[in-house]
Amino acid sequence: MELPVTGRPRDQLAEEMEALTSLDVDWRSGKIWSFVYFAGDDVAQVLKDAYTTFFYTNGLSPMAFRSLKKFETEVIAMTAGLLGCSEAVGNMTSGGTESILMTVKAARDWARAERPQITAPEMILPVTAHPAHDKAGHYLGVKPVHIPVRDDLRADVDAARAAMTDSTILVVGSAPCYPFGVIDPIPELAALANEKGICCHVDACLGGFLLPFLRRLGYPVPPFDLSVPGV
Repeated sequence: MELPVTGRPRDQLAEEMEALTSLDVDWRSGKIWSFVYFAGDDVAQVLKDAYTTFFYTNGLSPMAFRSLKKFETEVIAMTAGLLGCSEAVGNMTSGGTESILMTVKAARDWARAERPQITAPEMILPVTAHPAHDKAGHYLGVKPVHIPVRDDLRADVDAARAAMTDSTILVVGSAPCYPFGVIDPIPELAALANEKGICCHVDACLGGFLLPFLRRLGYPVPPFDLSVPGV
């Protein structure tokens, strides 16, 4: 396909784009797990209006677009409070994969500064962890060391301990994991990392904005967030 010499009328393009939506899944059905979270037409309209107002802005410069920086700062503060550490700071990312990339980079950079003797860093993660961790390891030169899960499909802490070496810089757990929707034993994994003086990351891409509210509703949510020592 080549770039057309002349363009097409706007109405024709709009009609073609509308027709192409027939190829997509019905994202309003509530059955497109992890791809689209449809909260209703009223919420969708709020999102549409907000996007229409700000879609010409560029988050690259918080000085040129101070509105975006204000949004980012306030959302991060609210999220930190939900996750057990109101003093925490952070940054917006494009999504879960970039967040994991930043996690592994932070651990690698910490190790370069604090454990310069480590030349081939490793991270320990259960086989149920999101594959973006492996991608991050490939990009950043951190070897993923996969450990099995127990019969309850949660990370095997004994296996994590056995996998520890002098080159381990990071231990990973999920809250919950993608394959089975269960929460790894975060306090035990974090305690192991703490004991070794290394980093512990909890991937709460799916649970981060659900588990705090489930806990408030009285559901038995195990410890998983920034209030856990070592996380």
